[in-house]
Amino acid sequence: MTTKIALAVCLLTGLGLLFIGARFLLDPEVAMRAYGVNVDTSGDFSFHMIKGIRDLFSGLLILLLVCTNQRRALGISLLAATVVPFGDLLIVWSKNDDLALLMPHLTAVLICIIIGPLLLVRKKKVPVVVRKPVQVIHSAASHAETVTEATIYPGDKTPWHYHTLFAETFELLEGRLQVGKSGNYYQLKKGDRITIDALELHSFYNNTGVSCRIRTLITPGNLRFEQAGQILTGLANDGLANKRGIPKRLTDLALFLYLSDSKPAGMAKMAVPLFALLAWLGRKCGRLNALINRYCFPMPA
Repeated sequence: MTTKIALAVCLLTGLGLLFIGARFLLDPEVAMRAYGVNVDTSGDFSFHMIKGIRDLFSGLLILLLVCTNQRRALGISLLAATVVPFGDLLIVWSKNDDLALLMPHLTAVLICIIIGPLLLVRKKKVPVVVRKPVQVIHSAASHAETVTEATIYPGDKTPWHYHTLFAETFELLEGRLQVGKSGNYYQLKKGDRITIDALELHSFYNNTGVSCRIRTLITPGNLRFEQAGQILTGLANDGLANKRGIPKRLTDLALFLYLSDSKPAGMAKMAVPLFALLAWLGRKCGRLNALINRYCFPMPA
């Protein structure tokens, strides 16, 4: 969160410098008064042009570093650039002690000496939990039903959704799991089973802090669902999913929803056309085939 705030401040600072630079080039007299000095140049605005170009360069540099997520380069640049607003502050102070005119330069100094070091602080790397692959016990390739076993890790959560092509039966093999069904919540423990019919809203959430093991029965069997589970695990192990196991890339998420026949509910329905488009693009550009080739293994006979 701190990094996002720092980057937002840098983004606004870059845009502000572009505005100031453009104003020095287009209206140098107004820009000079806003800067905090008022001298008779006799119509020669050469140094104003230099100031404008300097600010334009500084703003563009900051924006490019923000947009390319070059945090360390941005932090170093801000620290080195401290001399610029500090020099401006001294110049204005020598001409005018009006606090209102000094504040913009003092603010710029503070941004450089506070945001710069924040961007240089390395985040502690959270160790990636190596997820066990989804086991396909019975595949739709040779059985009427799909049977899988999977580990649900602490924090794993799905939003409310439904399937149109099949029903699901969950059986908890180990641990505990919260399952939502038609607006109600059920706390499953080892040995408990619950069936979700086609078109029935449901969700699950491992809120226990301990991994659990679940067997899922899909009726009728569905090969795409089997692939979806394997791809989801592979993405998570490659750091391409968030801490709740959801793919970070929208295209990958759209392809997972397509494969698993998962239809969002509630406000998320508004994103259905976007996900449909992304899934289509993912299939056309070969992303789906790449995911299948990388993460899916042959189904058992």
